[in-house]
Amino acid sequence: MRQCRTGTSQWQYGRECLTADVNAVVAGAFGGGAAKVTVKDTHDTGFNCLPGRLDHRAGYVGGHFTRPTFYGDLSDYDLVLYTAIHAASGTPDAFFPHTHYGIFAEVLINGRRVCEMDVYGAYLGEFGVPVGFVSGEDVAVRQAMECLPWAKLVEVDKRKETYTSGAASIDYLKQGRARLREQAASAVRCLDEMKPLVLPGPLHFEAVFRTEELAVKYNTWDFPRTGTRVEWDAADMIEGFDLLNKLTFYPKRIYPFRGLFTAAMRTSCRIKANWLAPRPDREDAAVIELEQIDERGC
Repeated sequence: MRQCRTGTSQWQYGRECLTADVNAVVAGAFGGGAAKVTVKDTHDTGFNCLPGRLDHRAGYVGGHFTRPTFYGDLSDYDLVLYTAIHAASGTPDAFFPHTHYGIFAEVLINGRRVCEMDVYGAYLGEFGVPVGFVSGEDVAVRQAMECLPWAKLVEVDKRKETYTSGAASIDYLKQGRARLREQAASAVRCLDEMKPLVLPGPLHFEAVFRTEELAVKYNTWDFPRTGTRVEWDAADMIEGFDLLNKLTFYPKRIYPFRGLFTAAMRTSCRIKANWLAPRPDREDAAVIELEQIDERGC
């Protein structure tokens, strides 16, 4: 869990591990025939990978955006490969379960509890871009496959003991990254089978906060609220997701300046991640050095 907390020394080591995983997916995408690959960093503030250690063939975009989409410009892309997903808010016994933001106990659309692949997949789908690959722990992958049955998948063991057993841990990492490459390549080759996820509107959203105090604090837009539950309606996912971001990231007083605010956040977080990050702390994980990327990026 500490490797997911931005700015910690354990997170700095986690960045090395994540970058190696992402490189495996990038290599697989190119191996499957992709002409262009961009790594879009989205966890937390969006600067988790180590750009200097990424496959040199891939572009890199960190941080979040307000236009033309939350992810930036999607006009050149045909497929999204989602690496390192997690289970939905409210999922018992899962690793770091949350949906969009850690303040929620549960997020529902039209009465159904959703994970991030429901939300992000449908948002991307309305721009015509399908999600064709997901990797993460078993329960997170199962949730994703409910809404993305065509996607290629890789299940990742999240038990700590899997990564603290020396040679066995290193073998698991190598085998796991081989699976990431293989399934990413398969997703690209099967592009014609991938479908943009579209949830027919209208959509009714319910965000259940962990506490009533959080619900009051974040609901600056005066959405209908009953205790910890805040609700709103939207014609489609683009509108619904914008309203979700109003609830989480853009209080009413900031919203008119959201473009400038988001750009300033990207700059600040980029500086902190690239130049002010602490030294990595591997804790008791099996030490495996990142392999040097050769000219093919493999």
